[in-house]
Amino acid sequence: MKKIVHFIIITLIMITSLSAKADMFMRAEQLGMPVITSASVTSNINLTYPQIGISRLFATALEPYITNNDNSNIKIPVNKLFLICDGQSYQLSNIRHQLFYIDSFGDIDFTRTAQKNLSLRIENIGELPAGTYSIPLKFVNRTSLIQEYECDFVLTFVIEEKQLISSFSGDPYIILSEDDVFNDQISVKNKNDVKLDLYSNTNWVLWLDTSNIGALEGEYSFRIKSYTGNIINYEQNLIPLLPDKRYVLAKGSSTLQGTEQGNTIPTSLIIEYSFKNINKDEYIKEGIRQNPLIYIMENE
Repeated sequence: MKKIVHFIIITLIMITSLSAKADMFMRAEQLGMPVITSASVTSNINLTYPQIGISRLFATALEPYITNNDNSNIKIPVNKLFLICDGQSYQLSNIRHQLFYIDSFGDIDFTRTAQKNLSLRIENIGELPAGTYSIPLKFVNRTSLIQEYECDFVLTFVIEEKQLISSFSGDPYIILSEDDVFNDQISVKNKNDVKLDLYSNTNWVLWLDTSNIGALEGEYSFRIKSYTGNIINYEQNLIPLLPDKRYVLAKGSSTLQGTEQGNTIPTSLIIEYSFKNINKDEYIKEGIRQNPLIYIMENE
């Protein structure tokens, strides 16, 4: 009877010891910074695991979405997350464990560990709104001794704020006739409307800066003639243009809609400039004036 009790005690101590080593044996660490493009995000990781007999390595997502921590309404479905191992791609899920590697080392050595370099890649996405994104994952090693080791890893990456005036149709071009010069009731509009195409992955404000235009003859004015896309409000009135000023042209929200491919919303505005000679006794000499205007787009 004493021998049986003695055997049970030893067995319990051995199982407790194996379980206690699980966290020490297995870990996942990120290698370098994630690589972010307009269609994918790739993060390289190193997985260290116990190499005991035959090891079967699994991965699973612990949530159904990759979430923007700054705005929880912005989510990427987990079915766009893939694990790359030895050139093979495995789609991850929060419903099941995905087997991605079998290591048949063969020996029974509880101190032996192995390492595997993997990649986690989010594919088939469009431009992403700014913010920090994350999703918790779990890696599991099921050995041939029916032992199971596991570790957690949080895939995290940051999309920086970005604002861009992607195209510019040129400077306003105003032509004055002789009648225009001496008629203080006539406002002459530009021959070419100025169009600005805008991109932003967060809320934005667009400024017109006149710090470099210098002295002006007559009175110049501007207004927003039309717009498309995610513009919340804009300058609708005719505003006199003065040197060394900053004018708010428009404000808007992100020009991105969702996280799918092709999610960019065309956003642009057309600015109309005009001129009036407020002093009919003053002669405005013909010619081209170089009065540079500066457009500045910033995060609001």
